[in-house]
Amino acid sequence: MAMRPATREWQRPLLVQLGWFIRLRWIAGLAVVLGVPAEWEFLRWYDRPLAMTMVGAAILGYNFVLWALMRRLPAERRPLLLMAWAQLLPDLACLTLLTLLTGGINSPLRGFFVFHMVFASLLLPRSMAYAVAAVAMIILPTGLWATGQWPTVQRDPPAMFGWIATLLGTVWLTNRITRSLRMQRRRLLRQNRRVSRMSRRLRRQQQGMIQHEKMAAAGQMAAGVAHEIANPLASIDSLLQLAQRNPEKLRPEMLATLRQQVGRINQIVRQMTAFAHPGAGDWQTLSLNLIAQRALEVLRFDPRLRRVRIEHQLAPEMPDVRIMAQAMQQVVINLLINALDAMDNVEMPQLVIRTERADGWCFLSIIDNGHGIAPEHRPHLFEPFFTTKPVGKGTGLGLSISYSLVREHGGRILVDSNPGQGARFTVKLPAAVEPPQPAPARTDANDHAA
Repeated sequence: MAMRPATREWQRPLLVQLGWFIRLRWIAGLAVVLGVPAEWEFLRWYDRPLAMTMVGAAILGYNFVLWALMRRLPAERRPLLLMAWAQLLPDLACLTLLTLLTGGINSPLRGFFVFHMVFASLLLPRSMAYAVAAVAMIILPTGLWATGQWPTVQRDPPAMFGWIATLLGTVWLTNRITRSLRMQRRRLLRQNRRVSRMSRRLRRQQQGMIQHEKMAAAGQMAAGVAHEIANPLASIDSLLQLAQRNPEKLRPEMLATLRQQVGRINQIVRQMTAFAHPGAGDWQTLSLNLIAQRALEVLRFDPRLRRVRIEHQLAPEMPDVRIMAQAMQQVVINLLINALDAMDNVEMPQLVIRTERADGWCFLSIIDNGHGIAPEHRPHLFEPFFTTKPVGKGTGLGLSISYSLVREHGGRILVDSNPGQGARFTVKLPAAVEPPQPAPARTDANDHAA
C-alpha cells in the first residue's frame, strides 16, 4: 500500500534510530556480561556479580528478540511506536536492577537514565517521551522502597529530586532540539521538492527552446529541401509521361529508376523528420566523426553550403564518446549554421571540420574564414538571446542551447576568434572508450646486428 509522503518522511529516521538503538544495546549488554566478572576479579566494588551478569545476559537475550522482530517490522507508524516502547521499557527495567545492585540512590549507573530520556525523545512524540520519564520516576523509587534502599540520609532526598528534575529537563531540552531539527528537515524537503519542480520546468522549457532552434534551422534549409525533392520528382514525372505516351515501351529499368527516385525522396523526408523530431534522444556511444558526417548530411539542404569549400580533417581511430546523438548533432548543426552566416559576404568561403583526440578528450572543431568575433562580444556569446545577426536572421538561442547541451555531456565549448580572421568553435567531450592501440612491429634480433 502506498504511503503518504509526510508519513514516509517521519518513518525513515525512526527506522534508522531504532536500528541504531539495537546496535548500542549489543555493546551495553556485552559490557555488562564481560565487565562484571572483570570487576569482581580485580576491584570487588560490588558483591552481587552473578545477579549483575544475569541482567547483562537478559539484555542480550531480549535484544536478540527485538533484532529479529525489527527484520519483519512493517514500515508503519503504529508498529514503529510499539517497537520503540518495546525497547525502552525493558531497558528501564534492567537499568533499574543494575542501579539497585550497585548502590541504589548513590549508584554511578543512575546517570544512565538520562540517555534513555534522550532516546525516548528521539524515538517518540513529546507526550510519550514524558510518559517514559514518568515510568522511570516510578520504577526506580519503587525498587528502592522494595529493596529497603529508600533514601534516609538527609542529603539523599535532594539528590533524588535533582535526578527527577534532570530527567524532565533532558526530555524538554531534547524535544526542543529534535523538534527544531525536524522542522528544519521538513523545510529542506519542501525546498528540495520546489527545486525539483523548478528543474523539471526548466528542462521542459529548454526542450522547447531546442525544438524551436531545430525548426528555425529547418526553415533555413527549406529551400534546399524543396530543391532536393524537386529533382527526383522531375525525373519521376518525365518517366511517367514517357510511359503514358508509349505504354508498350515500358521497360523494367524504367521501373527501377522510378523506385530509386522514390527512395531518394523517402530518404530526404526521413532525414528531415529525424532532425526535427522533439527530444534529445537516448544516450549512445558513438564517434564524433559520425556525428560530424550526420550533421553535414542534414545541412546539405542549406543552399549556402553549395558555394562553400569544405575540408574534412577527421582523425582516424577516434575514441567513442558517450552522448545523446540527436542533441550533439544539433550542437554541430548550430555551429555550422553560425559559420555559414559568418561567411555570407566572403568571396571564397572555406569551412574546416576537424576532429582530434588528446589526454582522454575528444575535440570537434568548426573553423570558418568569416568576419570573426569582436572582443567585446566574446563574453556574451553563450548568453540566451544575444546575437549580432540582423533582425529576423537568428534567435540568439543557438549558442546558448549548444553550450547547455555540451555541459550536460560533461564537456565544454572553446572559442578562438579575431575580427576579420574567422572563428574556431571546438566541442570538447570526455572519451568513453579509447580505441585499441596498434601493436608495435616485431623486430628480429638480426635487425640490430651491425
